[in-house]
Amino acid sequence: MSMDEAELMNCPARITLDAAQQKFLDGLPAPAPAVQSELGCELERGHDGSHAALAQQVGDVMWWAQWTLSASEINPYTWCPVRQTPPETDPDCTLFEGHPGKHSSDEHYWI
Repeated sequence: MSMDEAELMNCPARITLDAAQQKFLDGLPAPAPAVQSELGCELERGHDGSHAALAQQVGDVMWWAQWTLSASEINPYTWCPVRQTPPETDPDCTLFEGHPGKHSSDEHYWI
């Protein structure tokens, strides 16, 4: 699959975090580099519900920015426990537990 085809599968929605959200994420005890202020939805194109993007990870907790046209918030989640069968090179779903739609790895979505 070419990069253009992979990009067509992703939701195109984007969000710019506001100052309060950025301050909250910057204050988390994470040894990660600076948090990005602009994030893209990581769910499949045409998904139900709010958009979502991983904003920061601290240990086993992932902080996801979730948004609609009228509101946004940062929520804690754990990794989705689903694995591909048979395992591919990236066998685990890279989204949060309870996410809408198909599971995702770095290269494709699956049911």
